[in-house]
Amino acid sequence: MLNILSAIFLGWPAIIVTVILTLIGLFKRDYRFLVVAAILAVPFSWVLSGFPIVRSPIFLAPVLVFGAGWAMNRGREMLAWILAIPYFLTILLLLFALFSGGSQ
Repeated sequence: MLNILSAIFLGWPAIIVTVILTLIGLFKRDYRFLVVAAILAVPFSWVLSGFPIVRSPIFLAPVLVFGAGWAMNRGREMLAWILAIPYFLTILLLLFALFSGGSQ
């Protein structure tokens, strides 16, 4: 049971859900989706950063989504998109690293 929960909250299902929620929040201009996406992004971003010994700044990825939610709440849609783009690029980099590791 614990393996299934860790796979759901720390693996690709959580990453895909956060990307979908972030996109929904940006397109619908609703900050609540962005806040939920940021909360769901915390566990897998900490694991990817090498928690408890932080080796990379990827643990700050949820801060970008929180910032996008804050900007959307304040009516600054362009700033929300600008803050969300590095988050999407981080996920894209992770996807490229996954695909490049299997061809050896």
